[in-house]
Amino acid sequence: MFETAKEAEEVILDHENESINLISHMDADGITAASILSNALDREEIRHQVKFVRMLYPEVIEELEAGELTIFTDLGSSQLKNLRPKFKGNDTIILDHHFPEAEEGWPNLVHFNAHIEGLDGVEEISGSGMSYLVAKELNPENKVLSAQALIGAIGDVQNVWGRLKGFNREIALDGTEAGVIEQKKDLLLYGRHTQPIFRALKNLTDPAIPGVSNSTEGCVSMLKDLDIPYKTEDGYRRPVDLSEEEKRQLATELITRTISEVPDELADYVPGLIIGEVYTILKEERGSKLRGADEFSTCINSTARHEQPLIGLEVAKGDRDVYYRQMLKLLRYHRRCIAEGMNHIREKGIERGPEGYLQYFDASDILKDTFVGTVTSLTLGHEEADPYKPMMGIVKHDEVAKVSARCSKLLFLKGLDLGQAIKVAANAVEGEGGGHAVACGAQIKEEKVPEFIERFENQLIDEA
Repeated sequence: MFETAKEAEEVILDHENESINLISHMDADGITAASILSNALDREEIRHQVKFVRMLYPEVIEELEAGELTIFTDLGSSQLKNLRPKFKGNDTIILDHHFPEAEEGWPNLVHFNAHIEGLDGVEEISGSGMSYLVAKELNPENKVLSAQALIGAIGDVQNVWGRLKGFNREIALDGTEAGVIEQKKDLLLYGRHTQPIFRALKNLTDPAIPGVSNSTEGCVSMLKDLDIPYKTEDGYRRPVDLSEEEKRQLATELITRTISEVPDELADYVPGLIIGEVYTILKEERGSKLRGADEFSTCINSTARHEQPLIGLEVAKGDRDVYYRQMLKLLRYHRRCIAEGMNHIREKGIERGPEGYLQYFDASDILKDTFVGTVTSLTLGHEEADPYKPMMGIVKHDEVAKVSARCSKLLFLKGLDLGQAIKVAANAVEGEGGGHAVACGAQIKEEKVPEFIERFENQLIDEA
């Protein structure tokens, strides 16, 4: 279907008797992108090694090895100028969905980018999806890897509308045909297969549900009022245990409560954030944290946040033994760290930018910069936070500030693009920034933080 994917396959096979360097982004999408290609190379018995990086800063590129063939997954397209000097003399493949730079003067490059192929890399296909398309060229049996591609897309919040769009739907169809994915319409509750109903409801903060979000008592009271049992003799019921009629009752109540609080211009979007498509990974055991694609994505993301992406890689590739147990331990530690971060925010509070629009917190003494983004997302549901304004987290170390910004799905649906705003603001203070419309980050000098906050906030206000 895509000539460039076929070209990438041919270059890979030209190097099948050599060892290939595979370099990928250290997040859920990047890890699953690498796992897809690694699985595909394993199937063809092609030797390769995998390395993960946060960003392709010049100092990071300097440490990378330029092999006979290097494949970048889920990154590279927006760093062509940085990559070209080191890699232009060797065969290179980039499989990415981020907006690309011009690539003049690089004849040995196969650049398979979503935007160049006429696909929307923001909403319609992720980095793991681009890897999947090449894997399918290598061998049609790699359709079974479609589940990993959807996990990556969900990790990049490409289901923000309550459903996957564009080419992601083609990948989902491959998964259902291969018998590895079940797709259905359901309540969009995180932890459908693992959490008690009241806990899943309590954690539903985007959109914020009056009397429900962050309130166990409120959730239990609502379930009692609706005559929906939340436990039986066998234990607590999970969202997946609800009957269709119970789901309809619950959905109606959640939508009614939410619409009563959101700004009028956003009310039409609410039903699509309560009810939507959910994806079950059929080969995973019932009750497993990997059964739901959203939880699977979180598990992989936790390994990235704690700089253990190789654990996530092996789990995504299919390990359910040693690496899986290590991942579960890391996930428990991840949750403890997040709890400490949230406690810090409760004690210190949330600050506002000069114009009162941007919300932010500084967790330099508590959080690692690798998962400040996760805490930033959760802070949007904090009782002191305004869910209809952007949130930013800051971690400073060695005179450098790492920044993560997030906004609610409703703001995204209204048209706010955090990724573009943070890129402009970071460049203005001699830093680097970018990312997605609802989740992005930047790296700037610590001394530039006050100026960056002002510029970022003004950029956001201009977009609002």
